[in-house]
Amino acid sequence: MKKLFFISIIFLSVNAYAQVDSLNNTNTNYSQVDSLTNTNTNYSQVDSPNNTNINTNTNTNSNKHKKQGDLKVIGIYAASIILNGIGDGLNNNNNKTAGHIVNALSISMLLISPFLMDYDKKKWYWYLATYTFLRIGLFDSTYNLTRKLPLEYVGTTSLTDKFYNFLGHDSYILKPISLGIGIIIPLTKL
Repeated sequence: MKKLFFISIIFLSVNAYAQVDSLNNTNTNYSQVDSLTNTNTNYSQVDSPNNTNINTNTNTNSNKHKKQGDLKVIGIYAASIILNGIGDGLNNNNNKTAGHIVNALSISMLLISPFLMDYDKKKWYWYLATYTFLRIGLFDSTYNLTRKLPLEYVGTTSLTDKFYNFLGHDSYILKPISLGIGIIIPLTKL
């Protein structure tokens, strides 16, 4: 349980890091984004009142904000999946109250995600693919750790368990591959 808590904290800290904005910047740089043309206008503060420095640049902060958005997607989805795995594991260990609370936190992560990041509705399928691959990569491992089962343990009741059993002994390799794909998609497609 302590390991899973530690892992959850790591993913939550990634999300918190992704939310850092330019307020900590020592350079006074005011930026305005035009949402229609997707351009940034930078207004740099100048010491002399007679000089004005207005620089219009289309890619000044876009890479920084894109990276932060990618980290938010990965962090929020991973935290939600890990919390769900912990909650289900606690429920199946007859610790229902704690399991339900953790599952509620998992659902809450997804419900508040639109307020924490800007979704591009035109790329909804990439968000779905990211969540699906991250879930394949993280959920079973988190569940197994919570229940103190071997990491590669595969049950017999759920549809995913039946699919993994159908694939055979080497099906555990799908989880790290899926985790990698779930991390790569936001970094390259969103």
